[in-house]
Amino acid sequence: MTTILLLSIIGIVAVLAELVLPGGVIGIAGMLCLVGAVVMTFVSYGAGAGIIALILLVVLGFATLGWWMKFFHKLPVTRKLLLHSEVGEDDGLKERQTIVGKRGEALTDIHPSGRVLIEGERIDVMSEVGEITRGATVEVIETRGPSIFVREVAKE
Repeated sequence: MTTILLLSIIGIVAVLAELVLPGGVIGIAGMLCLVGAVVMTFVSYGAGAGIIALILLVVLGFATLGWWMKFFHKLPVTRKLLLHSEVGEDDGLKERQTIVGKRGEALTDIHPSGRVLIEGERIDVMSEVGEITRGATVEVIETRGPSIFVREVAKE
């Protein structure tokens, strides 16, 4: 009986430790301890006791998992594993959207990407279609996420 209880406790602790420690080895060892405890109960005390042990371990496992999920972020050991800062908006994305419609000069050949000069600022861009040669006048037609798309403006 002592061996069965010891294997059960070691198995539960190892499975809980696996939730914090990477690798998988501790979790597998914990599961093997739990399976060993159930098998030993079947062998030592018969099918009735084995089924009860299996049901108790499953219920205890789900209860422990529920407790873990509820209090994981509050425990002193695991609090350091969580990111507590807030995720903000990308101000650069808003700024990039304001340049749609502005014109500039291609500083490099743009095929499909290159650099342009718009209002004194050097910007990495992508060509909407085809290749744009260095020195051509370009217009920003669209921004998609971090990408800025330009098209060559026909000479007047």
